[in-house]
Amino acid sequence: MDPPVDIAMKNRSAFTLIELLVVIAIIAILAAILFPVFAQAKEAAKKTKDLSQVKQFGTAIAIYLSDYDDTNPLGHGMDMATGQHGYNWYKYVPHDWAGPNSTPAIRLPFSSTFVGNTIQPYMKNKEMLANDGQTWEYQATTTVDVGKQKAPTTYAYNGYLHGFSATGIAAPSQLPLLTGANGFVKGVGVGFANPALTCATNGGTCIYQPAGTSGCAAGNGGTGAMYTKFGVNSSYWHYSRGQNWAMADTHAKFRRVGAGPTSDWRTDPWTGYDASGNAGSYWWNGCHAWLFRPDYDFS
Repeated sequence: MDPPVDIAMKNRSAFTLIELLVVIAIIAILAAILFPVFAQAKEAAKKTKDLSQVKQFGTAIAIYLSDYDDTNPLGHGMDMATGQHGYNWYKYVPHDWAGPNSTPAIRLPFSSTFVGNTIQPYMKNKEMLANDGQTWEYQATTTVDVGKQKAPTTYAYNGYLHGFSATGIAAPSQLPLLTGANGFVKGVGVGFANPALTCATNGGTCIYQPAGTSGCAAGNGGTGAMYTKFGVNSSYWHYSRGQNWAMADTHAKFRRVGAGPTSDWRTDPWTGYDASGNAGSYWWNGCHAWLFRPDYDFS
């Protein structure tokens, strides 16, 4: 004779509603704990990749220097026919991507000697000019020439080094070479040196001139300015409320910016930040943006 079946024991093979709710709650708690960790890990990986790219960009400039008698790349070109300097123009990257019937004739000489283009023989990878920020396409309706392709850019070259001798830099390990001055954005087809020298007089030399005891030096390069970010609502915060920079000695490092509403002028180019990492102004000495001056010894 078979023993009687215990109905209660038989039903214990299934979860009760309470047990199921407890399991779901535990999973939800674990997810709430782990998802931010995963997001932080993903951002850390992007930050590391970006730091590597900035470092390689800086190294490419160092190799360029060895071929050009220690003269730094140009932040803009000059129209040889008119003598006009393209310091305050967007530059095409590559310089000839636009179709022949749509390219403004004046932009070609401004772009062909731009650092994002002249550095390519040493970099051989235009994708390394940009990080993974927002995308903003410059002149999206302009026809791209056959066989050409717009290149993305993010990193802002220190335009005060435009044609400046590397041997004249007072503190290479502290002078910014490449920064995020153009914002956390991937500018498609366009590049820009930022800050840039003001070279409004046609012809002649455009090179950094330090301020004297009586004020700014006269002529091209006696003053300079930092320009607004690329044409999107991007922040100066790239990763972890900061940016990856390459210095003039080519080493790369992470730099916090906007730690407070009023920043430290000794380390941060901008000040007057809002809660989203947008700055209201930049530090300057009345002639040039403070931290980008090649003659500054940072003492």
